[in-house]
Formats: sequence, C-alpha cells, structure tokens
Amino acid sequence: MASVKVILVSHKTLTNGEHPLWLRIIKDRKINYRALGFSCKAEWWDKKNGKPNKKHPNEFELQTLITKKVAVANKLMMESEVEEKEYSAEEIVEKTKKNVQKITVLKFFDAFVERMKKANRLGNARSYKDARNAVAKFRADKDFYFSDLDLSFLNRFEEFLLGRDVTEISISAYMRSVRSIYNRAIEEGYAKKDSYPFTKYKISKLNTKTQKRAITREQMQQIIDLKLEPETLLWHSKNYFLFSYYNMGINLIDIGYLKRNNIENGRLKYNRMKTGKEYNVKMLPPALEILNYYLANQVSDYLFPILNSKKHLTPQQQKDRILKVNKQVNKDLKEIGKTCKIDVKLTTYVARHSWATILKRSGVSTSLISEAMKHDTEKTTQIYLDSFENDIIDEANEKLLG
Repeated sequence: MASVKVILVSHKTLTNGEHPLWLRIIKDRKINYRALGFSCKAEWWDKKNGKPNKKHPNEFELQTLITKKVAVANKLMMESEVEEKEYSAEEIVEKTKKNVQKITVLKFFDAFVERMKKANRLGNARSYKDARNAVAKFRADKDFYFSDLDLSFLNRFEEFLLGRDVTEISISAYMRSVRSIYNRAIEEGYAKKDSYPFTKYKISKLNTKTQKRAITREQMQQIIDLKLEPETLLWHSKNYFLFSYYNMGINLIDIGYLKRNNIENGRLKYNRMKTGKEYNVKMLPPALEILNYYLANQVSDYLFPILNSKKHLTPQQQKDRILKVNKQVNKDLKEIGKTCKIDVKLTTYVARHSWATILKRSGVSTSLISEAMKHDTEKTTQIYLDSFENDIIDEANEKLLG
C-alpha cells in the first residue's frame, strides 16, 4: 500500500516568512520526503486535505502546481504496481524533483542576515554579513544564482582572497558561511543538492591554526609597571588587558557585561558570551585592585565603563559599543607595546594566550591548561579545564604572581 500527501512543514520558516511544502511518499512502510519548492503560510493551508485554503491569494495557481507533482508521484506508484516496476519511495520522490526556484545568492544572504538580526543573533548576523560582502567584492557587486556557485567559483574566490592578503583562517570563516548558506538554499528549494560544490571543495585544506601570540612574563611585567595618566584611554585599556590576563583570559565582551552579581566571595562567575561556557575564577589581588577601582566609580549597572545601561539599551547598541571599545583598546595596546618595546603585536587576544603560555612555562601541567590556545579548537582546551576542581585551577592561576 502506497500513499502520497503534501504537508506543510510548520517547524521550518523560509526567508519569505512562509513554511515549505513537502511531498510525503509512504511505500512498503518506508517514508520519504521531497521539498516541492513551494511554500505557504500556516493560515493559508488546509492541513486535513493537504492543499491551500480559500484564504490563499493564489490558491488556484498553487493548487495547480501541487496537483501536477502529486499526479507524477501517483503515476509512478501505479506503474510500480501495474507494470511491476520496483520504485522505492526514495526513487519516486527523486522522479518528482522540482525545478529549482530562482533567487540570487546575495539576496539570499541579505534575507538570512535579517533573520539573524530579528532573532537577536547579532554575532551570526555579522559573520554572514562579512562573508556576503567578501563575495560581493569578488563579484564586483554583480549578483548571481546558486547554479553559478560551483567548484570553479570557490577556487577563484579563494584565489581572489589570497591575492588580497586575507588570512586562511578568515577565508575558512567566509567559506563556512557560504557553505551554510548553500545548505539552507538546498533546504528551501533554491539550489540543487546534486550540484553541491563543497563535496569536492574542502575547507579543511585551509590553514586555520591561529598564529601564536603570547608575551613572556618579563614583557607582561613591563606592561604592569608602565605608569599612565589615570582615567585616560590608554590607562583604561591597560586595565582591561591586565584584568583579562589575571582572570584566565576573559574576553573584552564578557568584561563589558559584568555586573555586581558576577562577583561572589572574591570569585568571578560568568558565562562566556561566545560559547555559553560557565567560568568560576578566584580573583588574584591585582585583579581585585582593578575591580575595586571601577566598583568605587561605577556609573551604571555594568562594572566597567565599556557599556552604560542608561545609554546602550538594545543588543545592537551594545554590540556596536563593544566593537568600538575593542577597536580603541587594540589601538591603545599597540601604543603600549611600542612604549614597552614588545615585539609582539598586542591585542585583547594576547592576554588570553599569554595567560596560558606563561602558566605552562611556569611548570603548570600541560593537561591542566591543555596547551591552552595551541589546541585546534578552544572546545578541546575547555574539556581539559573542566575536568579539574576549582581549587586546583586557582592554585595554578596563582603562579601568575611568581
């Protein structure tokens, strides 16, 4: 016994705000699905009868298209039974494959970025926007279809980026965004699965190992000893850098969001914005000294004057503000590095890498810090750190003081 039905996939929402329509084939107790390439709003769909209802503005046209696809599937099943042709459910849906709908790649990118913004996933929105802009620059702002995004396109895009001194780790990030967009286009019926270019193009070939960026204990001490005019931008940037260093490399974005409830009995407790990972750090005296200054001069709900709860109200405002501060801090750190004659380009990231490297050079177990930032992924490092009790990590962290 075989059956064909069109269903509305309500748990998926397409870039046009509608839900995709799938053809469901049941044959020999096996179920298979095929995206029809059509979509519909839930309120325009007759779930019981598997067709658009009278509220649909193009009810007749959509029903005509659906009827054709269902008719093909029914014909194939009839052939299978009458002429004894053995079509599986999968073969039937393959033979009813739709013509791919048309939407340009850059427009699809734009629509997806807007969806990320509406979902308040601003970090993802920025990543996809950056990738979209890189593709647009490669294409000289000339849009194109997914059928044009083939292996040759990807190779030429890679060569274009390399020719402009874009790092391989950045190229990898762009390619992963393009791959994700292509996968979503397949899912939503705008690209063909059998034309998928990432089967042959391997993103893994790109060198994504971050260049080692750490300074020595002696160089860090030079920064600690550097005298700067209080309340200047350089002075604040130095404080943020050292606060990160003394607290296991906490990121600037996480420093910016700290509030009083993140401080408990001399411990810093927070969830990292990037990964959601929970941190529980015993603060060292120098970190407490920095913190106490800002506590005494607190002007909003946030501990540090990176964000202001009275000014930066929306997630986008907060995101923009932190990016602005991060840019200023990195500019200041560059100047601090020159003043201290440090041959490593100082950035907020250097504090995190230096924390791990200095501990390792101090004799702390490699398994404890997992070579810190030498791992291919931060996830591996965190797996090692999470396997130890807080007091063991606290003891290791205190080695920063000599």
